[in-house]
Amino acid sequence: MKHLCFSLNILLLSILLGACGKNEKEDAIRKANFLLTTKKCDEAITVMESAPRDNLDATFLRTLASAYACKAKFDVIELFENNLSLFASPAPMGGTSRFSTSADMTTATDSDFVFLQRAIDTLLYAGGLTEDDEPTTAARAAKFSARDADEINIMLSYLLMVQIGRYFKYYGNTNAAGIKGAGAGANQCFINYDGAITLSGGPPNNLADYLAALGGAGNNCSGTNQGHPDLGVPGSLEMGRLCQGVVLVNSFFNIFPSVLGAIAGTDFPWVDNLSTAINDGKTLLNSAKPGANAVVSNIMSQTNCVTLNTPDDDFIQVYFAILMENLLI
Repeated sequence: MKHLCFSLNILLLSILLGACGKNEKEDAIRKANFLLTTKKCDEAITVMESAPRDNLDATFLRTLASAYACKAKFDVIELFENNLSLFASPAPMGGTSRFSTSADMTTATDSDFVFLQRAIDTLLYAGGLTEDDEPTTAARAAKFSARDADEINIMLSYLLMVQIGRYFKYYGNTNAAGIKGAGAGANQCFINYDGAITLSGGPPNNLADYLAALGGAGNNCSGTNQGHPDLGVPGSLEMGRLCQGVVLVNSFFNIFPSVLGAIAGTDFPWVDNLSTAINDGKTLLNSAKPGANAVVSNIMSQTNCVTLNTPDDDFIQVYFAILMENLLI
């Protein structure tokens, strides 16, 4: 009988503790959402980070991401009312650098970029995915109901668009019209490329020839010594910062067009055009640099990107030259 009473007491205590944790979590979500209505971002972050973290609760994760996005000056109404229509002007993605929030990033470690990345990572790795897991839509779908996974991906697509716009604006040195290399900085390309990197299936047979042809076709990037100073030089590239761009673009491509296409509908004809640009770019990338698929072009984990590309930066240079340089003009 004593053993039975002891077991019942343990069971009751477990139920009570579970209920308390659940109530604490739900209270945090309610408080944070109220704080976010008045843009009290820091207070909302504190409330959410003090609550029991639940990586399988989609509502909890979206609220936490919203708190960090608030801190990063993200505003979904601003995105839809004033920015989304700019997406493909200039095509295919140069218009993202024209978003009203894109100029918020003024240094490589800008807090607006850092906090928005925390919001993105909260959703990207939702479901308890680790930093060396590939955070694909399929991986999240295995952790959540279809509805919860869709809501996470929709919110994630909004955050990614804004963050890509900041990355393109800063490292692409765009002007007010979204033209790469025409801003206040000196660079016309993302990277100071190693022109001797060989390409398969040429001509062009190397990266220098490819960039010369790119410039001849009207792209502002036309040479090997025109990169952004914060991204380093061949042999000493800032791999973490380069991989930030890889992860943002690949993650967006992974979600697109299934989620974004459903959002945009027929009001945004650039959806089909971007699909074509994505497919053509990846096909060219993987044929020009066989093996890129497994090293860079499908990688969505920051950790994996840095680990795979640090020993040999040829793949990431070709990725930027063929894919990133062509997403802007």
